[in-house]
Amino acid sequence: MRKFLITTILTVATALILLSGTGRPADAKASTQLLTGILNKMEKAHQDMKSLKAELIQETTNSQIGITDKVFGAILYKPAAGKNKGKLRIDFTQPSKDIVALVGENFTFYQPRINQVVKTTLAKASKGKLGSDVSLFDLGLNSSLKSVVNSYNIDYLKDETIDGQQATVLRLTPKAKAQVDTIDIWVLQNGFPSQWKMVDHNGDHRIYTLKNIQLNSNIPDSAFNVNIPNGTKTIDKI
Repeated sequence: MRKFLITTILTVATALILLSGTGRPADAKASTQLLTGILNKMEKAHQDMKSLKAELIQETTNSQIGITDKVFGAILYKPAAGKNKGKLRIDFTQPSKDIVALVGENFTFYQPRINQVVKTTLAKASKGKLGSDVSLFDLGLNSSLKSVVNSYNIDYLKDETIDGQQATVLRLTPKAKAQVDTIDIWVLQNGFPSQWKMVDHNGDHRIYTLKNIQLNSNIPDSAFNVNIPNGTKTIDKI
């Protein structure tokens, strides 16, 4: 469960830069023009985003045994701006009430049910199986749209209704060797993604859904501080 929750926060930020519009291509030329327009809207939406607040649902499916686990929580996010560090926090509500937070390179994972907190750096948290997810995390928080285009082949798939709203589905395929085969993004008409799906080489996949999205609300920096009670055991590695 620990690695499962940590992977959540290191992966969920991937979608924060993958912002686009909608449309339906009629031919190859129209598809290219559409994608160019979408990428331009992605860039603008990312630049305009000052903060994010939303409900988070993660579904992780093991394709070998056909079992899907669900995790529920709430996410807060503020991108890096000038001298201000990027900030991300997820408060899980089900099945456990753990808290994961990242402020710049400082990584905190608090597990109140076992009275333990991990305080480490992003670099240390990224070792082992989490490495590729951290690369996606870096892409989501810190990279420009240019690096996304350089790292992925991006294709329009279809238009689809999700949770009663029309969305455009884009598929990102890594150009270099990566843990994931594909990343599908569902983007609403306001230019913000509400769902994305990551498929691994073995067929396992994770679906992340954001609901009740609030953009650019006033979120104080103090909201990303995790209050750790006295007596909590502190360790420095995952």
